[in-house]
Amino acid sequence: MLLFQCKLSAAFFVVAVSIVSHAAAALDGKQLYIANCGTCHQLDGGGVPMMQPELIQIERAKNPVGGVVEMILKGSAAIEPGLSDYGNEMPAFDYLSNTEIALIASYVRSNFGNEGNAVTEADVKRLRQ
Repeated sequence: MLLFQCKLSAAFFVVAVSIVSHAAAALDGKQLYIANCGTCHQLDGGGVPMMQPELIQIERAKNPVGGVVEMILKGSAAIEPGLSDYGNEMPAFDYLSNTEIALIASYVRSNFGNEGNAVTEADVKRLRQ
């Protein structure tokens, strides 16, 4: 009986740590978004009309993880010239770590009415190369 209780306690601990880790990643993603993206794309993802695009229900967040990651890595250079309707160019945020980019991209892909999957460090590393 004691062995069963120990195994059950260990299982609950693993689940609790997983839930806390997921919540911490979401919080870190939001904080990183606010610090690096919020000024231009706004805290609600609404952007600034004719200057910076909104991030609400965007195709890049629905598509494979590369769309959002490429925008973070390359900025406006990720868009074919002449296809943007916005006046300001987005700088590349390629100085951010793979972890930071994965957290920001995951935050964008799962907020603002977007329903994209999470982005991993491995995804960012692959796209960075």
